[in-house]
Amino acid sequence: MQARRVIEIVQSAGYLPAELILTGYWASQSGLVVFILNGVTPQAVDLVLDPIVVTLPMTIPGVLYVDVGDKTRVREAVLFAEEIYAATRLFRRLTIRCGIAPKLIAPVDRAIRSLEIRTLFETDARTPDVAKPQVATPVPTGNRLGWRATEAAGRAWIQLQTSDSTI
Repeated sequence: MQARRVIEIVQSAGYLPAELILTGYWASQSGLVVFILNGVTPQAVDLVLDPIVVTLPMTIPGVLYVDVGDKTRVREAVLFAEEIYAATRLFRRLTIRCGIAPKLIAPVDRAIRSLEIRTLFETDARTPDVAKPQVATPVPTGNRLGWRATEAAGRAWIQLQTSDSTI
């Protein structure tokens, strides 16, 4: 598993960290994000994510849920992650036992700001320029009228033929 980011999700005062969950999913546009669920069910996280999932393309890497008790999958997730955010000492210790240096494990309270900044930068860098409107010109195509325009990137000419217009 090649996780870009690993984030521990744990309830606080009986509430899920909804903003963290939403930010983590948004950050998954640039790579797989693993949510380490500590006392939280996947169904509870799904309730938070349901409204936002439909707003992003289905082609993004998305998030993967791993229970904190699944030591093998937790190890897989943290060993190759670029960023790790821990909410509890339990997860921090577990991560250190996997061979991750303590200085590479950030507190989860820094995750939202850090993820928002990085995700904005990463998605802006990958977003192509918005297409500028192109002028279409009428051209003869056999005995019918067609239209010629270039693609937004200025590549090949496109000719569209009308079905009943004659020259």
